[in-house]
Amino acid sequence: MESKEIRRKAAACLVTLAVFALVWLTTRSVVGAGGEAPLHHDKVAASYDWRFGSNPFAPSNATTETGKFIPPEKFISSTRCMQCHTDVHAQWLQSAHRNSFREPFYQKNVNDIIAQRGIEFTRHCESCHNPAALFSGALTSNPVFKDRPFDEEGVSCIACHSIQSVNGKGIGGYVMGEPALLVREDGTKLLDVTDQDILNDIPSHRRAMMRPVLKSTWFCAACHKSQVPRELNDYKFIRTFSLGDEHQMSSFSKESPHPFYVRDKMDCRACHMQPEQVKLYDVSAKNGAVASHRWAAANTAIPYFYGWNEQLEAVRRFLENDAIGVDIFAIRRQPRGSSEEQFIAPVNRSRFVIEPGDAITVDVVITNKNIGHSFPPELRDFYEAYVEFTVSDAAGRTLYQSGFIKPDGYLDESAHNYKTYLVMADGTFNDKHMIWRTRAIAQNNQIHSGRSDVARYRFTIPKEVGGLVKLTARVRYRRFTRVYQDYALGKSVDYPIVTMATAEQVLRIGENQPQTPDPKAKGFMPDWRRWNNYGIAAFDQKQFALAAEVFGRVIEMDEKYRPMAKINRALALIELDRWDEAAELIDSALRDDPQNMRAMFQRARVRLKRGELQAAEEDLRRVLEVYPRDRLSLQQMGELMKIKRDYVAARGFYERILAIDPEDTGAHYNMMLIYRKLGMNEEAQQHARTFADLKDDPSVTHIAADFLRRHAEMKLESVPFHVHDLDAKSGALVAHGH
Repeated sequence: MESKEIRRKAAACLVTLAVFALVWLTTRSVVGAGGEAPLHHDKVAASYDWRFGSNPFAPSNATTETGKFIPPEKFISSTRCMQCHTDVHAQWLQSAHRNSFREPFYQKNVNDIIAQRGIEFTRHCESCHNPAALFSGALTSNPVFKDRPFDEEGVSCIACHSIQSVNGKGIGGYVMGEPALLVREDGTKLLDVTDQDILNDIPSHRRAMMRPVLKSTWFCAACHKSQVPRELNDYKFIRTFSLGDEHQMSSFSKESPHPFYVRDKMDCRACHMQPEQVKLYDVSAKNGAVASHRWAAANTAIPYFYGWNEQLEAVRRFLENDAIGVDIFAIRRQPRGSSEEQFIAPVNRSRFVIEPGDAITVDVVITNKNIGHSFPPELRDFYEAYVEFTVSDAAGRTLYQSGFIKPDGYLDESAHNYKTYLVMADGTFNDKHMIWRTRAIAQNNQIHSGRSDVARYRFTIPKEVGGLVKLTARVRYRRFTRVYQDYALGKSVDYPIVTMATAEQVLRIGENQPQTPDPKAKGFMPDWRRWNNYGIAAFDQKQFALAAEVFGRVIEMDEKYRPMAKINRALALIELDRWDEAAELIDSALRDDPQNMRAMFQRARVRLKRGELQAAEEDLRRVLEVYPRDRLSLQQMGELMKIKRDYVAARGFYERILAIDPEDTGAHYNMMLIYRKLGMNEEAQQHARTFADLKDDPSVTHIAADFLRRHAEMKLESVPFHVHDLDAKSGALVAHGH
């Protein structure tokens, strides 16, 4: 019995030892478990430059789950993924994500900041351009390791798929998890595994690679939203671009009732990760296709530089795929010797006469048709999006032109463009994208999703023109500006220019007849929509009387759109302080469509104006039932609660806004006021500091104004409503018949 008991205890000890051994081995294989990651963190931390405080990843908004560094070898090469995901890997190789760090245009910019400020300031950039460099601790003057293979991969497979959550702030507004290829049900993470291990446990691989956040617009916005923080410029917060916020307020998100058109719900993936047929063998293919990891968008420069024709063609197709519309919509004819103008619209649906000597003003409507954010997005200071407008005669000779590429490769300075002009503290042009030196923004032109702009061109019909003049308008895009191309590459290079949309119209000398529309023609647009786009453009250019008149026409043109057109006209009338007329239109729209939340919101505005607070609150609550993340309704409810002195409720509404956009300036200002009313002074001071940093700085207005005064070629574009005088600009061109 004693012998059996000894053997039983010995066996139990062996089992216990085996269990401990298994646990030890498992722990050793868990990414970041044991002492591996802490040892790396401590080693890096000992010599790290902690310039920006205790957060090692500042001034970016990125961090890790532990707040500590991750060993660089954990960011495994994407060739590891290539074994099974052959097509996805091949697409990724040519993408802007893979080349986000190594390509020469970015390298020039990041080397500038290193030379001028120091490598530690690049943590702001690398959270999105080279996450492995940031999280491994490489971005310091004397890094503990010199080998940086991750530079070749930029945003690699493992980096993107290891992100656990996002916070809405942009510039790396995400939390990076410990990289893993398998995540067990109990949360155990494994990285050092074989292909067979993965095939044996697909659910664990899926847990490691996919989570709901990766399918969210805000996942993309974590990097496609940007700002310059005070740590970077030693000045203050400067907002740059916010694609996630723009999408959230567009019709494509279905989270706002305010857009001019209603669209189907679409996220970033719907446009930028469309199915692509597999050419190799990819285990993730469904019905012979994978979600494209080219992320075709607008970057023609990277594939052109590396000679990747397949990627370049994918980007071209994307840009040319009806994203932008252009319409030669109207002309204003002023006969020679007359002071009266005749308005003719739509020009191709009208009967009119043109004579030599007539002064003609052409209204070209440019519409952001199918983009879920602004056009152009992001870094408008060193991209070029512009309108090329040409007037030619019957022989094809150019009579007038605007928005052309000059012989030296630079864009015509007076082109109607969509750009941002950055100005440095000394008043000079920041055209090299040194964002840390920006103090003022002299111009920031864009077309928001679903909205329109008008480019106006004035010229005189030449006496010897012949039988006709032909008008051509093209929306064109180039990445990058010629000045930045030359700066980055050190030589003059003609980079691709993509024509995104084209419109043509012939004006015959003498009588012109209306043209019959062809609904099957490419780019066909019904006349009511053309008028509506024109009205939207007039509204956005603050031509409210014109917009009201145009929207009035639309009301009579399309029965289905009529309720929306009534609201459009009401919006213009409100801007003209004609509230009673606007109220009648809004009430009429609600009779047409009682569930129209856009009209409901505008009725709330009218009721607030009249002091009918309870009725306004009821309208806003109905809107929020359908659109709980509508920022405008949340803001209005916050204001109402402040009027009612219900500061706790008011705080709740502004907190909901900040949950969508943590950098909403108005919400921080109101939270400051509310906390003061609640006697919570510390919280009030915190929001006051944030508001002071976020708000525009009025003291730099003179810098922008003086810059525009000294740059007449840019000044015109900073005014919403302006006319390009081609007579003054191109008289020599006409005189010499070029």
